[in-house]
Amino acid sequence: MSQLLSVTEAAKVLDCSRGHVYNLIAAGELSAVDIGIAGRPKTRVLTSELEEYIARKTRRAS
Repeated sequence: MSQLLSVTEAAKVLDCSRGHVYNLIAAGELSAVDIGIAGRPKTRVLTSELEEYIARKTRRAS
């Protein structure tokens, strides 16, 4: 089962900034789950989504 990661945790996995993760989400490159808690939106990224994104972006020698 996939785990939900915060944007900060996802950024650490990708070794990039939180802003870059939000840009990837906005561009449709990375899917996210919006969880509203007490009127405060929280964005989470499934670990499986991160794995799929990394697989799509991985270059292979030809």
